[in-house]
Amino acid sequence: MPQKSSRTLSPLGPPSDVRVGPFTAALIAGARWQGHDAFPAWQTWADDIEAVMEFLYQHGRFPVFQSLIQKTRTAQHRDAMLAEARGSYYLHRRGFSILGWEPLGEGTARGESLVQLGTSLPIFVEVKQPSWTGEQLPLTIADQNRLSPADRAARLARMRRPRFLPDVCEGGAVGSHHFSMRVVRRNALHKLSARQPNLALVVDDCQVTPVGLPSLAHYVREEFLNPAHDSLDPEDLYTYERLGGVLFLNTVSFGACVEYNVDFVPNPGVIASCALPVEVQTLLEGLTAETEAREELRYASSNSFFRSVMNRCTDNDGAAV
Repeated sequence: MPQKSSRTLSPLGPPSDVRVGPFTAALIAGARWQGHDAFPAWQTWADDIEAVMEFLYQHGRFPVFQSLIQKTRTAQHRDAMLAEARGSYYLHRRGFSILGWEPLGEGTARGESLVQLGTSLPIFVEVKQPSWTGEQLPLTIADQNRLSPADRAARLARMRRPRFLPDVCEGGAVGSHHFSMRVVRRNALHKLSARQPNLALVVDDCQVTPVGLPSLAHYVREEFLNPAHDSLDPEDLYTYERLGGVLFLNTVSFGACVEYNVDFVPNPGVIASCALPVEVQTLLEGLTAETEAREELRYASSNSFFRSVMNRCTDNDGAAV
């Protein structure tokens, strides 16, 4: 969430009033994307990034991560890598042990991490970051082909600009849950093997996060049963029987710190060998309830559209937004 200030952000790196830690400083130094934006532009985010980098260092991952992220050319690719790191950092904070990095999945495909909760079976984790840039185009190839040349050019031009534009308020339909599951379906499912429990972790950077959307669980369960395959997309072929569930994660700051909000949806149709252990499902459902309680308290006196919908819908009978 953007924060308001009267200061002028430097286009060449962190503003003068932001103190970056040693790991973050090492990350920025020599990176190809250094100078593309004011990363990290706010102290709360700088503190969060430093904590994530320290976590990677303590688990022997920081040198590899630093090398890879410094080679990325754009801020968008940098943020996607940070999303992967944040996903593992969050699981560790919530009690999971990191057993290894880049575990082997189906064939030669590799995931983000292999984790374990207590003495549970090891869990293959694949992290995805649906981005606001991808939301600029329609979901299906057919709908993309229907765009006029002028409309397509305008959308592509918008994708090349920063996510938040000064003094510009943008609106549109909320479809981040559709887009997020498309990313999981196309880019994660082919990595999942039948020999271990599998978890997809969606750390989104969408215009509106799917975390907390009133009918998210209803939509995802329907997607598990009937995948919304794009008939014109040759890579959109896979189904969900090897996926134990999806943990949606969104980071947000209201000034004091960075909060990690989650929404977990288990897959009732997963095959037995890929199902998440009961204790893992229980924990993730509890973390979802914790997020809901925190947000309920924060917006207790508001009358937002989403709040009105939530008061009228349940997961069982609510229609997808």
